[in-house]
Amino acid sequence: MIQPQEKKRGGEHGEDDAAADNHDEEEETDENGEGGAAKKDEDVLDMPPPWSPKLFVNKDKFIDLCPNGEKTVFYKKCKVDFYAECTQVDGIVKRITLYEDFKRLIVQEVRSHFKNRKDNLVLRRRFPYQFKLVEHYDSSPSSHYWKKIIQIDGRVRKIYYYHHRNKDGLIYREEQIGRKTFERYKGREDKLIYRSVTFNPAWTETERRDKDLSIVDNHHVGNSHKGDSIIIKMTQKFDLDPDLPADNQIRKTEFNI
Repeated sequence: MIQPQEKKRGGEHGEDDAAADNHDEEEETDENGEGGAAKKDEDVLDMPPPWSPKLFVNKDKFIDLCPNGEKTVFYKKCKVDFYAECTQVDGIVKRITLYEDFKRLIVQEVRSHFKNRKDNLVLRRRFPYQFKLVEHYDSSPSSHYWKKIIQIDGRVRKIYYYHHRNKDGLIYREEQIGRKTFERYKGREDKLIYRSVTFNPAWTETERRDKDLSIVDNHHVGNSHKGDSIIIKMTQKFDLDPDLPADNQIRKTEFNI
């Protein structure tokens, strides 16, 4: 015969087992519910295939960026021409024309941008009414490490060089056509920083016979003897070397011819 007290304890154990079974069933139900919801979401994300055919763009037309590889856009006092790469002989990709009037008749400046050129020219600025031309280059041995060139027809030509051009240290050269040519240097072992040659702009045949030094200047058109210039003076300037006494260093050398 089971004692009443033991029966009561057996009932408590049975209730605990039933509660544990119910808890396990609830967890399984939750897991199945989450898995089912995730599977349902995955099914929703699968879109049906499009009815239109697959899009195809020709590679050549995509590179052109515009019909026939050229496009022109007009702005206020400005016109911009776009060209596809490698379609023009000179490598131009964009030309910007600036005007002084609203009718776009008087040209103030023309800027041409280039790519894939052998001489690494990237920008050319032309001022028609000033007879001025400015060119910008990337660093390259094919362009003699030119950085920028400024030219005024028949008057001046200025050349800026990259500092790592050569061991000669040349960073700047200016040619005053028919009058003077000078160069500036930096970081040379002999401390040379300046060198110039002065010409006689108006010389005669008698002076030419008297002078020993003359050169051929292809830019000089100031007189009837085109291409010939007589040197009248040469100058060299040196920087101070801190490792040597200043009294024994040459600051300037001038040759009067």
